[in-house]
Order: sequence, then C-alpha cells, then structure tokens
Amino acid sequence: MTLDSGATLLHQRNPVSPTVAFGVWISRGSRDEKPSERGLSHLLEHMVFRGTGKRSALDIALELESIGGQWDAFTGKESTCYHGKVLEEHFGTFAEILADIVLDPSFPPDAFAMERRVVQEEIRSVRDTPEEVAFELFYGSLFAPDQLGYPVAGRIGDVVSCTRARLFDFHRKTYTAGNAIFAFIGNIPVGAVAAEIDRYFAFGRAGAGGARRKAAAFRGRRSSSVSRADWTQSHLCAGVKIPSASHPDRFPLIVLSNILGGGVSSRMFQNLREKAGLAYSVFSSASFFTDTGAFSTYFSVDPKNLEKALGIFRQVMDELRRDGVTKGELESAISQIRASVIFGVESVESRLFRLIHSEVFYGEYQTLPRILGAIDRVRARDVARVIEEHFEERMHTYATCGPRSLKGLVPGGPVSARGRGRGRL
Repeated sequence: MTLDSGATLLHQRNPVSPTVAFGVWISRGSRDEKPSERGLSHLLEHMVFRGTGKRSALDIALELESIGGQWDAFTGKESTCYHGKVLEEHFGTFAEILADIVLDPSFPPDAFAMERRVVQEEIRSVRDTPEEVAFELFYGSLFAPDQLGYPVAGRIGDVVSCTRARLFDFHRKTYTAGNAIFAFIGNIPVGAVAAEIDRYFAFGRAGAGGARRKAAAFRGRRSSSVSRADWTQSHLCAGVKIPSASHPDRFPLIVLSNILGGGVSSRMFQNLREKAGLAYSVFSSASFFTDTGAFSTYFSVDPKNLEKALGIFRQVMDELRRDGVTKGELESAISQIRASVIFGVESVESRLFRLIHSEVFYGEYQTLPRILGAIDRVRARDVARVIEEHFEERMHTYATCGPRSLKGLVPGGPVSARGRGRGRL
C-alpha cells in the first residue's frame, strides 16, 4: 500500500509469532552515486548510528537494547537497508527510534572524523583480503565504466574528501519518501502498522524516486590483474554478464551456478580440488540486479598452477557448452535449491527480504509455491540455452590478484596490470 508520505508499505501477517520484523529500504545505493558522491551511501549508513538531533550514539544503543531489539544495516550497489526484529509490544518504540536514526542524523563533528577513519580502515581491510580484491576487480572489469562496477564503500580518496555539508546534502536528497520502501512481518494489522510509520517517519519532502538507471552494457572481454608479491596465492574470478533478477533465465542460471560450483559435488570442486588437488576454495555464484547480473566462478591456487587451473576451468566450460548437464546433476541442483529456499522460510529476516525483493524486482509478491514451481520447471534444455547465450569464451571477463598476472594467459581483449607492490584499488 502507499502511505500518506508517498512511501510504499509491504505487510505480511504472521499470527503465530510474538515477534515482528521491520525494515526501511532506501532504493538507492552505490550504483546511483555521481562521481563526486562515491562512497557516500556507505558512509551515510555508518553515520546515522552516530547520533541524531535528540539521541547520542550511546542513547541509540541503550534504547534499542533496552527493548531487546536485534538490528542491522547494510549498503549495497542498488540499495541501503535498515532493519531489525523486536517483540510485538515494542514495535512502536522500535519504529520511532529507527525513524529518528534514518531521518534526523546529526553527524557530530568528532564522530564524523572518527567514522571516516573507520571506513578507511574497512577499505584497507578489503585491500588485504585477496578474495575481496578479486571480486572488486571482476566487477570493475565486467561493468566498467558503469558505476555498478565501482566498490560500494568507495576508495580512500572518496572518503577523505567527504565533508559534513556534502553528507547532509546527500542525505537530504536521497532519503526521501519516493525512495523508501517499508516492510513488516508480524501480527499487527496493516492499518496499525501504517499509522505508526506515518506518525514517526516524517520525511522532509515527498521527493520523487531517483533517476531511472541506465542498463550496464557489456563492452567486450576484459581482464585485469593486481600484482601483490606478498600474497602466496593467485586468486582468480572469472565470469560473464547475465540478465536481471526479473528475467525468466534467473532460475536456469541459479541451477547452473549450483552445478558448476555450488557444492562438493559440483564440477569445478570435483575437477579442481578433488581430482587435481590445486585449490582449497572454489565456488560459483549468480548475482542479480534490477537490469543486469553477474555470474562468477572463483578459486585460489599456487601461482605456478594458475595456468593449469585456468585450463581446467575452460575445459569444464567447454564440456558444459558441448554436452550440457546430466539428469543427475539437474535433479541434485534442483533439490539443493529447493531446500535452501524452504529453509529460508524459517527465518523471519529472510522472509522480510523476500518481501522487499519481490517488490523491487517483480513489482508483486512472489509466493513460496510460485518460486518452487519456477525451480521445478527448469529443464536441461533451459540450462543448455543459457550456456549457449551467455557463456561463450569470448564473453568471459577475468580478474586475478597475487604474484602472477593474467598476461599471456587470457587470449584476446585488453589486459591491464594495476597497482604494483601493495596494489591500488
């Protein structure tokens, strides 16, 4: 339903639990930042907990804990979310505190200076985590020059250059009713929930939603490397651009991800780890956005084995393109995915995000039977088709970090060696 403010409320009745899950989803993330705003969505998510016009950071923590609340927040490429879980009788209090945090942050000068240092350390910790670096390189290569490929937290220079005035302005134009989606799961009637939200979430202006995102276009094979002599392994991420979250190919792609690198029985795990003994960590994943997606396979190996491991990956992909998937693989993948979806129903937080994702990606609620039905309808020919359409070798993007670059290992397309020594992100 649409609230008086113009924001959207998603409500799901849950009569069997004394708890409620509640969250506000701001449908703007790092992808929506201008070059001069990079990193501000993430920094803002940190700063709202540092104090408001009437509460200090300690007050916020004490009041939330005094009602037994569990809360969290995150920033993504297309959204920023604040959510939590409380007992039903404390919903009004939780809604008031959350509204104060989200709509009236004060950005105390001392806390602002400190939190900028904290975020810089967070960025540095990513630079010291090879897997994170490999994925940042991969996204940057796959989607560049689109902002979708830029790190969510930005880079250190972005954070250092941010001022309180810029953050206030960014908050004012981003946290509007037009960008807000509220989600609630519990045993309070929708009218009562709407009344509490309208009471506490007094947006300064209604505000329209942000500008329509432009589709991120694939511009040909890319590969990138960061040279780090102090890392003992080569960490590689390879993959392709895929359709969006609302595209019918979503489910065949999820099934393919499971078959390629979703578990111990997956093809990459069996070939690269169990048979060749070249890797400890290997997995595939499919990530979806409003207009596009990314399919990736990650592994880390001894630098001297990078070429051999790449050969195994290409051989596995060639076999999938040529022969497709087996009946046993398909049935196993579907069973695993079904179980994962059903297990998620047991978590109220998972249900909350399914409610939100349904609205953001589909514009209507995706029921459990509907999702399971879509999974069950995936056939081997569907998986074969998405492989043929999206996984040609020439469409792959590669990224690696470690002592050895990709130069000479990936034919075709530009190879950029970035950041000698410590690495540059």
